[in-house]
Amino acid sequence: MSQYIEVGEHRLMVLGGNQNQPGIPIIFLHGITLSANFWIPNLPAIVRENIPWYSLSLPGHYPDYYQPELLTADMLADILMSAIQKLVGKQQVALVGYSTGGFAALNLAAHFPSQIQGVFCISGFSQGKWHGFLGWLQRQAQNGVMGKLFCKMLCKALTLNQASYKLGCSINIGDRKAYWNAPTLETTVDAVYPDVIKHNLNNIVDLFEWFADMDISHLLPKIQAPTLILSGDRDPVIPLAQAKFIASQIPESQLIVFEGMGHMFFAERSLAYQNLLTSWIIEKKL
Repeated sequence: MSQYIEVGEHRLMVLGGNQNQPGIPIIFLHGITLSANFWIPNLPAIVRENIPWYSLSLPGHYPDYYQPELLTADMLADILMSAIQKLVGKQQVALVGYSTGGFAALNLAAHFPSQIQGVFCISGFSQGKWHGFLGWLQRQAQNGVMGKLFCKMLCKALTLNQASYKLGCSINIGDRKAYWNAPTLETTVDAVYPDVIKHNLNNIVDLFEWFADMDISHLLPKIQAPTLILSGDRDPVIPLAQAKFIASQIPESQLIVFEGMGHMFFAERSLAYQNLLTSWIIEKKL
C-alpha cells in the first residue's frame, strides 16, 4: 500500500514493509524517470520477508508535480532526509540507490554521515553529466526552450506503450540477450509504467538539466558508512571509470564489477544483484 509524504511543496510516494521487524531500515531510491514501484519486483527474499524497508520516490517524479525554479544537490539531500525522518525519526538507515538514486544515496551519506549505516550504490555517479543516449537527451534539455521541447517529445514517444518503453530502455544495456530474456524485465515494466506515464515531463527535463550541473565528488571523502559500489563494465550511461573514481574517494568502500552488464542491472544481472544485496545485508548485520 502506497502512502504520500509532503516535504515543503514536494509530494513523494512511499512504499514499505516489515516496519515492525527489528533491524536497520533500508531506504531504496530509484533512477531517473522511474518510480518508487521500481523496487517491488526487485527485492530479494531477505528484504521482502525480514527487513524493515521503504521505497521512496525522487522529487520531480509522480506524484510530485511541484515545479521548483532549481534543484541542487544540497536541496535534494535536505528533501530526502526530511522524508526519511518522517518515516523513521532519527533512526539510522541504510541506503540502496540505482543510477540517479545511487547519486542520491551518496549525496545523503555525504551530507548526513552520522545518519547513514551503509550504502549500496548501483550504477550511480557523483558527477551528473551522463553518457550515451541519456547523455544526449540531457544535452537537449540544456539547449533552451526548443531543446527541452524536443527532449519532451522523445520522452513521450518512448513511453507510448510498454513495448516502446522496453525498447527505449534497451538503448542503455550491455547484454542484449540477458535483458530481453529476463523475467524481471516484464515485472519491472509492469510495476513502473503506470507511474512513468503520469510524470510531468516539464519536471523530468528540468531534472535532466539540473543533474548535469550537480557534482558531489569533493564530498565523497565525508562518507563514513561502508559503501558497496556495483557497476557494469559495459554501462553506456555511467562508465566504469566513474564507479572506480567513487570507490577511490570513499574511505570504506568496495567496488564490484559485473562483466558484460550495462545500465539495466535489474534485467541484465537480476539474480547476481539479488545475491549480492543479500550477502551485503547479512555481512553488515542490517
